[in-house]
Amino acid sequence: MKKKIAIIAAVLVIGGISTAFTLRRQGPDPLAVSGTLEARNISVGSKVGGRVSSVQVREGDHVQPNQLLITFDSAELQGQRLQAQGRVEAARANLEKMLRGSRPEEIAEAVAASHGFREAELAQAQADLERVRTEDANARRELARMEQLAAARVVSQRELDNAQDRARAAQAQVNASTQAVAAAEGRLMAAKAVAEKTQHGFRREDVAAARAELTLAEGQLQETEARWAEREVRAPAPAVVETLDLRPGDLLPANSPVAQLLEADQLYLMVYVPETQIGAVRVGQSAKIRVDTYPGQTFLARVEQIRQQSEFLPRNVQTREERVHQMIGVRLRVENSDNRLRAGVSADVEFTPEAR
Repeated sequence: MKKKIAIIAAVLVIGGISTAFTLRRQGPDPLAVSGTLEARNISVGSKVGGRVSSVQVREGDHVQPNQLLITFDSAELQGQRLQAQGRVEAARANLEKMLRGSRPEEIAEAVAASHGFREAELAQAQADLERVRTEDANARRELARMEQLAAARVVSQRELDNAQDRARAAQAQVNASTQAVAAAEGRLMAAKAVAEKTQHGFRREDVAAARAELTLAEGQLQETEARWAEREVRAPAPAVVETLDLRPGDLLPANSPVAQLLEADQLYLMVYVPETQIGAVRVGQSAKIRVDTYPGQTFLARVEQIRQQSEFLPRNVQTREERVHQMIGVRLRVENSDNRLRAGVSADVEFTPEAR
């Protein structure tokens, strides 16, 4: 009896193990779909354009980051760059002059001009004014005598006219000398103001204006330097030159593309998973890629994006059976560090089941 019970127990244990093994082997098959390998296209060009000076690469060449592709004639840009640099240097020198103040020689020159030459000029003008005023007074007295003698018919009309002319000329000289004195006084005041400014330095408003001029000049230089850099077209990333149809001497407008690059090491695969199976796919999930070019070999990929909106035909689905035709796009990033895979190649994708 005990022997029968032991045999029955052994049979049940073996049966359970077999059943569990069978259940494990009969799990769901990995999700498999197909798609086409794609690479990101980069359209490179220049903001300034111009006449092509040299072409450094050809179609099909592999290029590295910052590798020179095309150069444009830069004579005009070089001239603008030199002018901008000159404006910056002039503005910086003017600001430094204002901050440091005038030199002792300049102060002495300004003081001498205000207290020496301009004061002497004013004194001379005042002396000339006094002289012509005296001459004017004499002319007036002589005219008065001539008028009395002419009334008594002692002198002729001609002598009276000459006296009147001399009086008018003397008055004109007085007016001119008066204006000369005023001008000399104005020049003396201006010289004193210059001397005072030279001694005390520039006002804060003047210094602020000089700083603003320097900032403006530096901004213009940065803009010019940016345009100067656009004389060369360089590769932004490792890529393959897909299209480039230029020759030295070609004239291109600004902001026009000059070449198309293909990032061969940045391959991705867009596949469409049925709506009924999308629950088995997660962002970051790994997958295996197979292509006909390398039979028996697999390449690794990882889910990068799952689109939020499904796509299907027809647009309206009414039954459960029709929902199997509703597809959701899944984007996978493909590892292609050795650059063996090529864009445009068909590939089969097998999603790696996630551990539960």
